[in-house]
Amino acid sequence: MKTEEFPADPALVRGLIEECKKYRQEVRDHEACIYVNLSMVRLQIGWVLPKLLYAAGLAQETGYRVYVITWRENALFKELVESFGFSHLVLEQLDRRHLGCAVKAALRTTGFQLFDGSGEGMKRLKYCDIPAGRFLYEDILRTSELSTIRSAKGMLCTKKMTHILWMCGALERKLESDTPAFVIADDVAYHEAMQLSLFHRYDATVRNVSAKYEEKLAFASDGSVIRRHRMWRREIHALLKEGKGRAEDADEILEAQFEGRSGRAIDRGAFKDKQELDRGELVERLGLDPGKKNVLIMAHTFTDAVYSFGSLYFRDYYDWLDSTLAIAEEVPDVNWILKAHPTRGAYHESADSIEDMYARHKKDHIFMLPDDVSPKSVRDLADVLLTVGGNAGAEYACYGVTPVIAGKPYYCGFGYTVEPADREAYTAQLKDIAKLEPLSEAQKRLAKRVYWLKKNMTGKSGRFEDEFALLLGGMYDEMMGEMSVSYFESNRGTKSYNDSIIKAVTEYFASHDMKECEYWRRGRSCAGDRS
Repeated sequence: MKTEEFPADPALVRGLIEECKKYRQEVRDHEACIYVNLSMVRLQIGWVLPKLLYAAGLAQETGYRVYVITWRENALFKELVESFGFSHLVLEQLDRRHLGCAVKAALRTTGFQLFDGSGEGMKRLKYCDIPAGRFLYEDILRTSELSTIRSAKGMLCTKKMTHILWMCGALERKLESDTPAFVIADDVAYHEAMQLSLFHRYDATVRNVSAKYEEKLAFASDGSVIRRHRMWRREIHALLKEGKGRAEDADEILEAQFEGRSGRAIDRGAFKDKQELDRGELVERLGLDPGKKNVLIMAHTFTDAVYSFGSLYFRDYYDWLDSTLAIAEEVPDVNWILKAHPTRGAYHESADSIEDMYARHKKDHIFMLPDDVSPKSVRDLADVLLTVGGNAGAEYACYGVTPVIAGKPYYCGFGYTVEPADREAYTAQLKDIAKLEPLSEAQKRLAKRVYWLKKNMTGKSGRFEDEFALLLGGMYDEMMGEMSVSYFESNRGTKSYNDSIIKAVTEYFASHDMKECEYWRRGRSCAGDRS
């Protein structure tokens, strides 16, 4: 039986465990429970500990039992969980206790494949009275070699559908007996989004808690968790009405971004040490027709949370890009330039890669931007930009590049994006793409205000900013900067950072009352905030 990987020195972990025992919680109220969902989380202490401290504060206030969820067993991690007085809920153990749920999941999977079996059909699938399909679709893409799901009838999809639906059914049985009042979450996509919808069915208050911030999650009328872009958009609209955000303030942030001086290490790598060329140099290098407009197609990573920008009228990011290039083949009056996502190496691409897609659609008027060209160069090259909802649409709009978007990112609906309502309108827009004009000065100023507000004001009230949060967040950022791409696909490099962080927080615990840290205090405050 596989175990959950917890790369850390056991002696160091047990030193932390001894400190945590000082904060052990006793269950006083058996009416409801608190769940800490780590089923999407690698056991990196800088990411896990804030959630445990937040849960401890909430448990102190409510007296509820706390269940910490992981997929697999790990004896050492169980000791850490139990040092707080929490219970460790292992999903694979829960599955084995509910074999009837396996039968139900297998029957649902078989029925779906017999009567539908398509990727589009999977997206519409409901299970346990929740909209499970989109989350299931995301999870399969993220944990397999698939870049898209045309048919779900193969063995891979059969196994993954059955496994995840089995987990969903078994978790539902657990919630029937141990009702969730509060849930501390980590992600709002993949199978965790399915779990959150299930928790919401029981009227649980769901909080997303990281090392740096917390937020109360909201849910749509169908029971699905509302993704962050929609929440950010609402917040930005309100801030604009208050007159917040000067366009001039965005310039320095944008320059730092394009020069690779800000953002995550994995993002900085997309900008640093790349060739910066002006429009004329790029026209010559790529062999563009200088008399035509340049339309940049900004590819997404095919497998990363494909419904972050709402319910697409394409199957997924892969289908959007493949369809866009098919339309481009028929529109020779502009230069179509495909730009691969700079961090695609962190999210697997199958043998059916973006280079293969480009080769299938290549025409004399369709080009591909080499990876060694700086994204900063795109500011001079692009007249129009296509994306589902990537950050590029927000960034390049600040320089007058007109974004055509197929999703609902945080920057939609402000008047400087072109937003086709459906697939037919998208096709029609692309066939007339040469007619689009650059953004006006007023639109550019608005784009800069929206960009600045997103970077500086959204989620501000939820940020953790006390001494311990800054210590832990800083060490975690350093870890992420060093690990970069390898973080996404493995735990390579985690042990040394886990060990150094565990040493630091153990020393901090020994000399401070952790009930005074912001994670704990915010957890206590959350007790009065029921759905």
